[in-house]
Amino acid sequence: MAAPKKMDGRRERSRLTRGRVVEAAAGLFVEHGYLATTIEHVADDAGVAVQTVYYIFGTKRNLLAAVLDASIAGDVEPVPVLERDWVEALRAEEDAPSAVERLVGAMVAIVARTMAIYEVVRRAAADPEVTALLDEVRSRRRADQRALIEILWRSGHLHPRVDADIAADVLYGLINEEVLQLFTVDCGWEVEHFRSWATSLMLQQLIDADGSAA
Repeated sequence: MAAPKKMDGRRERSRLTRGRVVEAAAGLFVEHGYLATTIEHVADDAGVAVQTVYYIFGTKRNLLAAVLDASIAGDVEPVPVLERDWVEALRAEEDAPSAVERLVGAMVAIVARTMAIYEVVRRAAADPEVTALLDEVRSRRRADQRALIEILWRSGHLHPRVDADIAADVLYGLINEEVLQLFTVDCGWEVEHFRSWATSLMLQQLIDADGSAA
């Protein structure tokens, strides 16, 4: 009878260890860069053995991927973006402007979390493995955003003249780390200002000018 509790305790310790390693790696990657950060540095900062890091992640590239995934999701739980609670809330939203606001708010929150580590990846893209990771992340985001636009379309929130593929392209091109960095770093905008501006643009692009669903 005690075995399940022991197993649950082991899983919880493993989850906490993984979280510590990901958090340590994120800080070191941002501060020192991907190339200058070693597995030994991460293990020391996380307070674990080097072998533990290799056992959990295998390679430094996989560790970087885990850091990116955690920044996108907001935690280290293995739950895909499209299965997150906020996506379920988006599906249940009956008001078109509120649905667009919810979608844009979630997307901006994601890119705000990932902006720093995304820059780490971009700067290390001379490494073929990191280039492949960057391409994978972009491809996955594009697919996720297309699926999110599909949710709005199925709910009847898009204007009849709005093509879902074009709407997904607009979302992908407007809300990403590069654009957010231009506005918040180069132009000095607050993230909330960017979110408000992006929401206004997406409302114009996706629904009627008077703010009602078509």
